[in-house]
Formats: sequence, structure tokens, C-alpha cells
Amino acid sequence: MATLVAMSLSGCDTGPAPTTAVTNGGLEPIVQQAPEPRSASSRPGPHGAHDPHAGLTPDKHAQVALQHLAEGRPVEAMDTLTQAIDRYPEAAELHGIRGSLLLEQGEITDALTSLDSAVRLAPENPLHLTNRAQAYRKFNRTDEALADLNRAIEIDTNLVSARFNRGALSFNQGDFETALADFEHCIAIDPHTAAPWFNRAAVYEAMGRHESAIADLKRFLEIAPSEDWKHTAEELLQQWETAAEPGAS
Repeated sequence: MATLVAMSLSGCDTGPAPTTAVTNGGLEPIVQQAPEPRSASSRPGPHGAHDPHAGLTPDKHAQVALQHLAEGRPVEAMDTLTQAIDRYPEAAELHGIRGSLLLEQGEITDALTSLDSAVRLAPENPLHLTNRAQAYRKFNRTDEALADLNRAIEIDTNLVSARFNRGALSFNQGDFETALADFEHCIAIDPHTAAPWFNRAAVYEAMGRHESAIADLKRFLEIAPSEDWKHTAEELLQQWETAAEPGAS
């Protein structure tokens, strides 16, 4: 049985590089009343005599944090989120982004705490549910992970990240029919994303549908941007094609 490409996929991924968190690029803006502005001189901050972020709304804080991440400054991103959550403890997106970042950093316990808060504050946000499912999986809490993914898909049936992750979880549990349906859905939504092709190939192979598995793996090799995964797929394709030859045992 082939190993799946990745156990998670962000909504904007174009390849199979494993990720742990849903992309923050598509997060909806936070609608929250900003506090009364304070005098710039009354709030010291790390940037000098005053904090330039003092009057920012929650969504602006989120944008600042994401900008830090995009420019390779995760420590500054985390500091921004922590300060923003202190100021806006009911802003679900801030908890969600912080949870995603902690998940990527391997701080699973803290990530789950943040994602619990995000889901509590915004229970209908499927991205928070999808990310929390990833944290649950790290603790082998597969039933809770599956419940979160099922709920995320109920809310947004075309959310690729939720479908992809449920397919991977179902595959590991031997539920190939659900896995196949989810990866087919991912491919139908975005046929140019490589990872679902690899994973559907693995499902086909596990189901004994060797020709379909080989066809999907070839398609994966056509569009996969990761050389490491291409190498893995090439080796796997050679094994499958050899096994499919007449007279192969």
C-alpha cells in the first residue's frame, strides 16, 4: 500500500509538500468593534516610544501577523497574535491563525487550545474545524478529528482542505470508498493541484484498480512541483508497472 502524499492540504497548495494547517489567505475578515483609540504616548511598544498597532482592529492585527509570516518572521507573527488576543479575546480569527501557526511549529497542545477557542467563538467556520482536526490527529483522537472534518464538509462541501484530510484519514482507517470519493471531489474542484492525484492513485492501488492507479500517478508526475515527491512517485510507478506486467507474480 502506498503512503499518502500528505495528511493535510491548504486551500491554495499547488503541490504535495506536506503542510499542517489551512492557508490563512482565504480567511474571512473579522467583524469586531474596535476599542476607543488611546493616546499614542500612553501605550509603550516594541517599536519605539509607542505601539503603532495600538489602534488596529482584529482583522488588521491578523494582516500584520500574516505579513510577518509571509516575510519569514514567525516570532514577530506570534507576538503580534498574542498581543492582539490579549486586546480582543473574542476574535475567533486571531485564535485560529495562532492555532495554525502553533500547529506548524509542532506545539500541538497549545495549538489545540487556540483552535478550541476559535471553534467555540466561530463554530460555523470550516477552516477552524479542519485545523482542529489536524491537532486531534496528532493526539490520535481520530473520532474527534473525523467529526470535525465531517462538520466542516457539511458547512462547505467544496472545501478542498477538509475533503483532502478526510480522505487521508479514511484511507488510513481502511475506508477506501470514502477516501476515493473525497479525492475525486478534490480533483473535480481543482484538477491542477497535484496531491489529490497521488492520493487517489494510492486508493486505487489499495482497491486493486491498478490501471487507474498508474494513470493517476502519471498525471501526478506531470503537474507535481516537488522534485522529492516526483522521485517517490517515479519509484512507485516503476513498481506498479512491473507488477502489472503479464506473468508478474
